[in-house]
Amino acid sequence: MSNDSVQIDARKQRITALAIISVSSFVSAFMGSAFSVAAPVMTNPHSSQYVPGLDEAGMGWIITIYILATAMLQIPFGKIADNYGRKKIYLIGMMIFTSATLALGFMNSETTLVIFRFIQGSGAALVFATGMAILTSIFPQDKRGRAFGINIGSVYLGLTIGPSLGGVIVEHLGWRTVFFSVVPFGFIISLLLIFVLKGEWKNEKKEKIDYLGAVIYVITLFLLLYGFRSINTTYGFYLIGASILTLIIFIFWERRVEVPILELKLFKKNRFFTFANISAFLFYTATTSTALLLNYYLQDILLLSVSIAGSILIVRSIAQAILSPIGGRLSDKIEHRTITTIGVATGLLGLTLLAFVNQNTHISLVIFGLLFGGIGFGLFSSPNANSIMSSVPRKMYGMASALVGTMRTIGQSISLGFATLMFSVILGPKVSSTTMQFKSDFVNPLIPVNMSIAQHIPLLLQTIRIVFIVAVGMCVLALFASYLRGKVNFRNNNTTNQEEEINSN
Repeated sequence: MSNDSVQIDARKQRITALAIISVSSFVSAFMGSAFSVAAPVMTNPHSSQYVPGLDEAGMGWIITIYILATAMLQIPFGKIADNYGRKKIYLIGMMIFTSATLALGFMNSETTLVIFRFIQGSGAALVFATGMAILTSIFPQDKRGRAFGINIGSVYLGLTIGPSLGGVIVEHLGWRTVFFSVVPFGFIISLLLIFVLKGEWKNEKKEKIDYLGAVIYVITLFLLLYGFRSINTTYGFYLIGASILTLIIFIFWERRVEVPILELKLFKKNRFFTFANISAFLFYTATTSTALLLNYYLQDILLLSVSIAGSILIVRSIAQAILSPIGGRLSDKIEHRTITTIGVATGLLGLTLLAFVNQNTHISLVIFGLLFGGIGFGLFSSPNANSIMSSVPRKMYGMASALVGTMRTIGQSISLGFATLMFSVILGPKVSSTTMQFKSDFVNPLIPVNMSIAQHIPLLLQTIRIVFIVAVGMCVLALFASYLRGKVNFRNNNTTNQEEEINSN
């Protein structure tokens, strides 16, 4: 076969892989955001789409269990994919995800919905853990950022379209159709993986899997994430405390085992890898609660309708979807640290603007705050993922890919958990609004129980400002972490040299 034919075949494989993984990312993001729109009708006994016995607490479990499954299982299966094949694990994950999604459309009870959402999340974990690893394996260093940018941009596109299109689907066709609409995509993607995408990407030499370490890791993530999801209750703090204990056990075990499930020595010896992950965790922690806070601000303080508030909040997702491919492409040409630090700085500007909102703030300030936040994330996400994946040896691509998703999920959970805690502590044990209800074990004696949150606008504004000020502080730390990763030219530092350096340490 001529060199030209080999190059054409390689290019075709790259395009096929990128299309498959990007469509998968779009579908999962779309389904999650579209399904969230269905919560009110599924829990309303007067709705024709009501699920018998399902209340807000049960709906919370249906949403939470998916997040827990995706977070807990990514690292273990990322490691398994490195051994047994990244495409193979991706295909298994897609088949599990698609089958569970189809089954969810027929479920009619809280218990079965929770069970199949966990199965669906487990399949998604296998997909998330291996998608970026496949792109890293198949794309050369100088084209990798563009591939990451397109893939991450497809996620934000799904998040942008999901609420509006999902609302139309739920209103006219029912919430089950949200699941059914995703199934054909999963089926087609599975066929493409089997018959079109050739090759397999795995380590030449299989390593022993640290199953005990994987179990301790899963328990730790469950306790931590569920603890932050329940942080407005007493047992939430107990769960977080227990997660710290199991984390210590996990670190102790991983340092003793010959082949750990998570390569902790990377954090110790690889400065670029360490600070890229830290900056991602801090940036997600700083920015994730923005939508929740502004939902309250726009609807309960400015008294805007749900549709208008949604139209304003979508500005950030649109900016992220547009800027992510651009940021990824820039990371192929410009030093990663430069792009990611500019991204965090732009996001910091957006958070700073939002920290000054009050009852008389012009809506343009909110829009600019969201716009800067979206631009910042668009410039940060793809180059930072490129940084992480480019800083590890080939045999660790699955683990690194899974870690990217895990840092995102942990940061998001802590961000929302802290915001929830502040609402609970400042506004009282049971407050209601047009957007959400909080039930807390923490009591503010100054706030009467069961009164509308809109009747306490000064305290609501105080809560929003406190959370935004803390977010600004976290974003400053993310800025320093992004810069401190150092300057590395990966085009002159191939994976073989990286692997030799890590192994020698």
